[in-house]
Amino acid sequence: MDKERIMGKRIESPERYNHHSQEPYWQRWWKKEEIFRFNPEASGPLFTIDTPPPTISGKLHLGHVFSYTHTEVIAAYRRMEGFNVRYPFGLDNNGLPTERLVEKEENIDPSRVGTEEFTRRCLEVIARFAPKYEDLFRKLGFRWDLGLEYSTISPEVQRLSQESFIKLFRKGVIYRKESPALYCPECQTSIAQAEVEDKEHPGIFYDLIFRKPDRSELIIATTRPELLPACVAVFVHPDDKRYKDIVGTEVETPLGSKVKVLADDKVSMEKGTGAVMCCTYGDSTDVYWARIHNLPERIILDKKGKFTTEVGISGMEGKSVGEGRKILVSELKKKGLIKEEKPITHEISVHERCGKPIEMIPITQWFVKILEMRPQLLNAAEQINWYPSHMKKRYLNWVEGLRWDWCISRQRFFGIPIPLFYCQDCEEIILPKSEELPTDPRLDKKERNCSRCRSKNIQPEAGVLDTWFTSALTPDINNNYPLNGSLIGKMYPMSMRPQAHDIIRTWATYTILMGLSLHNEVPWKDVMISGHILVKKGEKISKKTGGSQYDPGELIDRYSADAIRYAMSGGALGKDVYFEEKEVEKGQKLVTKLYNAGKFVIYNLQDFNPQEGIAQEVLGAFDCWILSKVQETTTKMAREFEKYEFGKAREIFEEFFWRDFCDNYLEIAKGRIYGQDEKLRRSAQYALYHAYLAALKMAAPFLPHITEEMYHSYYEQSSKGLGLRSAEDEGFFPQHERVPSIHLCSWSFPDAQKPKINNEIEKGAEKALSILEKIRKGKTERNIRLGEALSSLLIICDSKMQNLLKPFLDDIRNFSKAGQIELAVKPPSELPSGALIISL
Repeated sequence: MDKERIMGKRIESPERYNHHSQEPYWQRWWKKEEIFRFNPEASGPLFTIDTPPPTISGKLHLGHVFSYTHTEVIAAYRRMEGFNVRYPFGLDNNGLPTERLVEKEENIDPSRVGTEEFTRRCLEVIARFAPKYEDLFRKLGFRWDLGLEYSTISPEVQRLSQESFIKLFRKGVIYRKESPALYCPECQTSIAQAEVEDKEHPGIFYDLIFRKPDRSELIIATTRPELLPACVAVFVHPDDKRYKDIVGTEVETPLGSKVKVLADDKVSMEKGTGAVMCCTYGDSTDVYWARIHNLPERIILDKKGKFTTEVGISGMEGKSVGEGRKILVSELKKKGLIKEEKPITHEISVHERCGKPIEMIPITQWFVKILEMRPQLLNAAEQINWYPSHMKKRYLNWVEGLRWDWCISRQRFFGIPIPLFYCQDCEEIILPKSEELPTDPRLDKKERNCSRCRSKNIQPEAGVLDTWFTSALTPDINNNYPLNGSLIGKMYPMSMRPQAHDIIRTWATYTILMGLSLHNEVPWKDVMISGHILVKKGEKISKKTGGSQYDPGELIDRYSADAIRYAMSGGALGKDVYFEEKEVEKGQKLVTKLYNAGKFVIYNLQDFNPQEGIAQEVLGAFDCWILSKVQETTTKMAREFEKYEFGKAREIFEEFFWRDFCDNYLEIAKGRIYGQDEKLRRSAQYALYHAYLAALKMAAPFLPHITEEMYHSYYEQSSKGLGLRSAEDEGFFPQHERVPSIHLCSWSFPDAQKPKINNEIEKGAEKALSILEKIRKGKTERNIRLGEALSSLLIICDSKMQNLLKPFLDDIRNFSKAGQIELAVKPPSELPSGALIISL
């Protein structure tokens, strides 16, 4: 405990705020008192948040902290604005990342232990990891209602997902067919277009020698010579004069087979030699050409990414793509059929989950019709408010560029099963009854008959739903939650969806699609798009890349949760930012300053009762000014919060708190607080009370713990002296505000306390503050401490300015510690000895 002297009295106060003890204290109190419990019957406008459910994939990282803090800040502001905020917490635990985590944690192969055992192990691991996720978010002071927690693998959510599947199937929105699909041999599952990433990769352009009908060379450049056995045509551009004479003829491939030369405007005349081979299937263009030109299929890769017997090349069967390429290139070189090799760097399509190249493999899959919904999806963008607004263009570009329907079936062990069966005799699709849901057809022991042919030869569907299918239903999960009371089914569309920009193509697009397909309505009014937090090398911190050297728990322990939250709240909405530890340090300094300023304010309010009020006409000029600044600052912050620009709101608060309140007003108020004039002291106390309380409110969305701490702080006499304390059922501010938590206080400045300030006061305050700055500078230049007295202060200004400054002269005198203060139009012929002269 340090000892500091205020008003000549010795007091005992903690040297500094102890976040190690106080942050957990307030977290426990919030939970015990259910401070943030959603009450569906409460008054006030409803504000519902479609919170992103984090994926259980292992260790939590700063990427989680970054994006969820933004939602936190907005939720806190809305609550203080009088909204009835529904802010839930969910966990996404039915996806491939969870499956991979379980394989690693349990050291098991799901194909060996079987679906039932692997599912049991998955649920055990989820139960083990879920509390770790909740614990980190609790330590960060996240103010969501854990009573609204949901899990995407829970029976309730499984039922909702399967009901939605059946409903969309019956509407004809979902269909099944065999089709070339994007497939990841590494994960051994089909994937959606949105799960594909294009990454730079070193490669080689091989110039292969084809033969025209006259046996002259036709050079075709390719980076994938291993697909040559699947070549079914050669394409050129219809306007390419180089090849007009061979369109419609057959050319010989380097392997000796004959394929036709066709013309299509999808060919680039500038890329390579302008002639390309079409292989079934190398990429989406090959699929397009095969369909449009009715080309045959030559499938040479299996689902493990190995070459099949159809490859027809000795030594390639059973080999991987890379191994097969080496074998084929070696054979072609021996025969002199490779004209040239050019090393290049090019983009290849990889699975975002594992980073491995994808292939196009024909497979029977389930799809949602998204292409025919394109007009409605584009129109939906205009019905939603996008923050920042330019993110709408990113959504529109993605929708306009869609080439495939959404493949929603996955060949995985753990997930929400696709709820249906097949008759092996007549191919009838059999749907379970509603009361049977949720169900896992793979484990279903019930004897079934085909409704069409009465056959008992029934086969269960083996696939599971894409995790995005369930994630796209989060507005429905929230809307149908059992604890919604009278609001069950009445919260669609939700108020706001927060999410990162990289999943606009998945989560935003699919949720909008589900909203239109199931409800004929967009799922939310607003979308708040966050960026990513990056490590120094420019790579985002995520579940895939890791969290670099920064562990959230260690940072909380070292600095405080509030300091971490502060660092995560900067920057512009929608933009990526680098993580800077100095930002955390700045947050810690702000926490300390709020504490120290609060010690001064609360101590000097011990004999003040804000309920008694004070007449506006007796308020000091600077007191009016600081209260006016409070009103101005809360209004400006609210304006930014309404646009979800939490970073700009934070900047506005900091400008007020550091400069206006701490640097200026606190120093100004001390003169009257310590003075003998009781009226002037009451005026300063009135302004201190309301200005500091307002500062706590402004900071509360960003720094929930220190603001609750100071709201509940009070001075208490003990054997060691008068000391600052805090307790859940105590506090100087709750005593007078009659509100249990700072986070339940009203954001707006009470109308009864808004100062009546005129232009002259504003202009005078501006000039008086410039004088204070000049006093600081003048004392520094003379090596005089700020608290040291001056013999006299002379202010040179015109008569009009003198009239503006008169209401502020007492405060200027107290601040400068000047023995006397004079105003003059011009400097006198003889200057007082030791006087500090300021000219305006």
